[in-house]
Formats: sequence, structure tokens, C-alpha cells
Amino acid sequence: MTIYRGNRLQVDLTSGTIERGQTTVDGIGARSWNSATLRNELKPNIDPLGPDNILCIGVGPLTGSRLIASCRFIASAKSPLTGFLGDSGARGFFAPSLRWSGHDQIVFTGRSDRWVYLFIDDDVVELRDASHLVGRDITETTTQLREELRDPDLQVAAIGPAGENLVRYAIISCNLTRAAGRTGMGAVMGSKKLKAIVVRGTNPVRPADPERFNKACAAFQQNIVTHRQFWSRRKYGTTRIMDALSEMGVLPAYHYRSAVFENLERVNAEALRRDHVVKSKGCYNCYVCCSRYNITKYSEGEGPEYEAQAGFTVKCGSADIEVGVAASNAVNRLGMDCITTAEIIAWLMECRHEGVLTDADVDGIDMSWGSTEAILKIPEIIAHRKGVGDILAEGSKRAAEIFGKKARDLTVEVKGLELFSADPRGIKGYGLMNAINSRGGDHYRGEPMIELTGDEALARRRVGNPKAAHRLEEEGKGALVHYAELLGILSDSITVCKNISNCMDAMDFDIAAQAYAGLLGRDITRDDLWNACAHISQIEREFNVREGLTPADDTLPTRFTDHPIADGPAKGTRINIDKLVHDYYKVKGWKPQNG
Repeated sequence: MTIYRGNRLQVDLTSGTIERGQTTVDGIGARSWNSATLRNELKPNIDPLGPDNILCIGVGPLTGSRLIASCRFIASAKSPLTGFLGDSGARGFFAPSLRWSGHDQIVFTGRSDRWVYLFIDDDVVELRDASHLVGRDITETTTQLREELRDPDLQVAAIGPAGENLVRYAIISCNLTRAAGRTGMGAVMGSKKLKAIVVRGTNPVRPADPERFNKACAAFQQNIVTHRQFWSRRKYGTTRIMDALSEMGVLPAYHYRSAVFENLERVNAEALRRDHVVKSKGCYNCYVCCSRYNITKYSEGEGPEYEAQAGFTVKCGSADIEVGVAASNAVNRLGMDCITTAEIIAWLMECRHEGVLTDADVDGIDMSWGSTEAILKIPEIIAHRKGVGDILAEGSKRAAEIFGKKARDLTVEVKGLELFSADPRGIKGYGLMNAINSRGGDHYRGEPMIELTGDEALARRRVGNPKAAHRLEEEGKGALVHYAELLGILSDSITVCKNISNCMDAMDFDIAAQAYAGLLGRDITRDDLWNACAHISQIEREFNVREGLTPADDTLPTRFTDHPIADGPAKGTRINIDKLVHDYYKVKGWKPQNG
């Protein structure tokens, strides 16, 4: 069933030509269109940083509508970091503006022979010279373009020096700090010599059946404002979970060596809010306003999210919140993924601690636990590929192949993508999600948050097994992750924020079906959306298998599979990832021998 086909811009950067068409018949928006486009149109086994790669920027039919937090775009390509499906989403205001310009997907092919940016002003679409922007960071690029075009509200998605220098985990960022952060989409953009996408859109999204659409919006809103986490998310944003993860015993202190961080109160959400946050900030049409603007002695900027705050403090063994925030701000401006960057620094610190590497191997930088020099200096040398930064720009998996087997044994990645800042042994649904999802080691693909609630009625309603509501249980996790995965595809296609739709369980397939039906003016059922998302899940798997994925890749690092948690509330906990993956395959109908 074709639910909706959007307007597609085809931009050939080699020839400089721009054509208009329609999105693929597969999918219901953003991620689903992008994934189907890559499966259908990308040649197998191409170089992700070569001209043959395809970069898709997608929004959905509901983006920029009255539906709360319908504010994301999804960037997709073959990942230069993993070699498999790459995609990432960013919140903010860029995506609504793109939707209001009348364009639902941009597909970039080829490679320009000079630096350019794409300018969109409703029906006007042009490639323009960007040579004067080369070397500028995200903030400088955005500010320069807004000044040149005399529009402070102009929406800009740009890359920084890291993207220009093809750091394999470079980001695409809009609204200065809202990053499409994972899998290196900024590097693909840089490989095509595309510095930015600039959008002005003036045509609002109007539903065909306003009464039905508004009813769905009201149901979604009610689920948000009555959720038990609404006020804590509004107050602290995602950093609220640092204390919760500590209580669960799954903090990644000292690069997962301990679940206990002795100085947590100096780097947690309360410390950030008390000493450094000056105001809350929100995305388009969202009153959760979970982001914050901070000022420290080193810098000022928006954020950090939990992953950056924990990554540059707890994971690296640092009790200096100002250093952690400064690193987050710097990495955002340089245009790199905070998760991967923090993981690489913490991994190097553990390598030094174990005697695998010395400071001399890292250009003489002090790599001891909590080193301020390392946390602030490593991002700069990576972004500009200076010295050892040229190796680290390749990601921890490739860097470890140069540093040797002992260094390789200490990496924490799946399919080449570095993991999140939590210990998967004590949150087993999240462990399975990291092991099997289509873009590599990542929690945000689907957020199986039901296992953190203990709500057996909710688990029974969503996946048919009450035990799935308990994070240390392994039963029911295959079904839970399958459900969370499809809900993630739904969220990435509608382009609503997954911190709301998935983490707060505010969006389900019934509400989404009513929203689509109201927008388009025809009957659409939850089964229509479920089947569409299941189809895209299969398309993404087929793409990865075509690119060389095997069942052996669906696993976790041996430190999680072969050893229990060493201390803290979850001490002794293990994860049987083989059993979990087998259960997941069974739910998906995949064969164990070939996945």
C-alpha cells in the first residue's frame, strides 16, 4: 500500500543539475523513503566517501505540522564509519522549513568540483559557491550565511572542519547545535564538497481533515503532559538519566570498568543546572523544552545532552563538569559526533591505563584518567587530522587495527559504531538493540524503554509479555526490541522526537494512523503503518546483508558478553547476547545461519 509520496529534489553535484520528482512508493516519510532509496538506487559495495554514494535528506508529510515536536530531518547514506546503512536525525527548525518549502526529500548524487551550498527558497532551488565558507565551524558557517542572505531566521544545515576533512563520524548540524550525529553523514556531505543546505519555506502544512487531525494531535499532547517524566524532562532534559543509571548500576565509569562514579554529584544534571544553565530551549512546536543554554569558564553553548555530558565526564573519569561542557561545545562546533569522540578519548585512556599505549603514542598528550588536556585537545586534532588525530578520525575500530590487538580488545563498538554511555549488561533490551540494529551500536534506534518502567501491563499491551518490563529479564526482549525498532522507524518517518514518542511512550501506531488519516483525508489504519515499518526494517536488513553483514556482526563486545558487571547495584549481572539475538531473529522470521 502506498500511503503517501512526497516531492523529491534530485541534485546531481557533478553536473550541477536539479530535477524534481516524487519519493519512492516504499515508505511513509523521511527514514523510510531514504532507506528504500539507498536499497533501490545505490550500487553495491561503493566507496562511502566516493562520488557514487547517495546522500538523502528527508522529512515527512507530518513534519512542521501542528503535531507536537514534528521537527526532525533524517540524513541517510552508506556510512563511511561502518560500511553499512548510515543515517541520523536532527531536531530543531530546519526540517519544518524544508517541509514548508514544498520539498520532502533531497537526493544528492555525484561530487562537485568546488565547494557549494544548496539554496532553497520555496520553489527557487540553486547551487551556490561556498568557497568562502571553507574552514569555518558550524556556528561561523550558519552566522555567515544568515548575514549574507540578510535573514536571521534562515534555516541552515551545515558541516564543520571535521566534515570537510572527512572525519568518518562527522555530523550535519542545524540551529548551531542540533546534530544529525551518528554514522558520519557529515563526512559524506564533505566528500561531495557540499558545505551547507540553506532553506526558507513559507507554505504551512494544512490537513485535509482538520477535525480528525486535531483529535490525533490532542491525544498525543495529552500523553506528553500527563507523563510522569514530563516535568523532569522539562527541567533537566536527557541529562536527568545520569542519576537514574547510577542507581541501576549501569554507568560507564572509567570506560565501563566500573558502574560507580565517586564524584557523580559534581557532574550530574543538578550540577549542570545549578551552576551553568541560564535558560531552557526548545525545538519547533514543542513545549517540553528539554535543551538548555549553558555558560562555563571555557565556553558557552546549547546542551549538552546526556551522552555528551556523561561521555566527557564519567566515561573519561573526569569530575570537572566545565571541561565536559566545553568539550561538548567544541565538538559540536567542529562538527563531530559527541558519542564517538568521547568514546575514543575514554578508550585511549583505558589503553594507557592498561599499558597498551603510552602518552608518546598519542602525540605526548596526557591520557591519564580525567585528563583535561586530552578531553579538550583530542577533538581539535581529530577534526583537523593533525598528528595522531589523522588515525583517530577513522573511528576506534580502524584506529585499533593500527594500534594492535590489545587495543582492539578494549574498543566498545558494534559494526564499527561506538556504543552509548550505559552498560548493556544491566539493561538487556538496550543491549540487544545495540547488537542488532541496522546502523550499528546505538540505543536511539528504537529505545526499548518499556524495560525501564517495570510496568507489566504496558509490556503486555505492547509486546504480549509482562516480563519484558524488567531490565534484567531476558525473556520477551526479542519482541520488545522488534516493537521498539518499528516504533523507531515510525518516529523517524513522521519525524517526531523519539525522546517523546519512544522514551515517553507518547506515540503509538493508533495515534499515528489518525494523524496520517487526518492530514491526508483518507482512512489509514495502525496495521497499514505497522506493515509499512516492518517492510522498511526488512529493506534495511537486505541493504546491510548486500554490503556484507553477517549474523556474526549482531553481537556485543566481549567485555559485555564474557564478564559480569564488576561493582555497584547490578554487580555480577551478565548478558546472554546469543540467546537474545536468537529470540529476536525468531520474532523477525530470520534464519540463524544467515540473518
